[in-house]
Amino acid sequence: MQVEVTGRTVEEAVARALEELGVEREDVEVEVLDPGTRGMLGLGARDARVRVAVKPSPAAVAHQMMVRLMDYLGVAGTVRAREQDGGVMVTVDGEHLGALIGRRGTTLEAVQLLLGLMVSRRVRSPVRVTVDAGGYRERRVQALREQALRAAERAVREGREVVLDPMPASDRRVIHTALAGHPAVTTESRGEGEARRVVVIPRTDADAASATES
Repeated sequence: MQVEVTGRTVEEAVARALEELGVEREDVEVEVLDPGTRGMLGLGARDARVRVAVKPSPAAVAHQMMVRLMDYLGVAGTVRAREQDGGVMVTVDGEHLGALIGRRGTTLEAVQLLLGLMVSRRVRSPVRVTVDAGGYRERRVQALREQALRAAERAVREGREVVLDPMPASDRRVIHTALAGHPAVTTESRGEGEARRVVVIPRTDADAASATES
């Protein structure tokens, strides 16, 4: 993917191209077609013109393919992709992203899995891709943490296991992490496939003492 853009200076033209492509400076190659000129006393001024092409980096490839997936799904939004924590973070902003997120984020999870496979195949190397839409994942993580704490309180209060609803692996990881250091409960996953869920288990007196000592 490449664009030709003009600006009062080369730097301004490049900035406009980056905004249009939705990528960072390190993800592109810049060819100066015309450096432009300021002219004399405002006369004969000419804008700079550049050709900016996206490098085939994992982030750039993820951006291109996410745009195509959104077109296929009929979802409008602004896509940005950046390398983060050894993988690629893709974010989508827009007003009507429900179709992209799906019930409890199931569509978003499927899109993330598909995009990761597509990017890995394109760059010929495994790439971990995370996709977020409208800040859904951040809100979801916070809601899951609160759910985990409520389940722990219930397990301790009632002295029995609390079985949560089935959820995808990414959500289960949030629950396990949120309660990993809890002194009164432990967690484990049970079930297979889409029925796999987290169980919050109250510790025995011996378990609690061991957890406190550690």
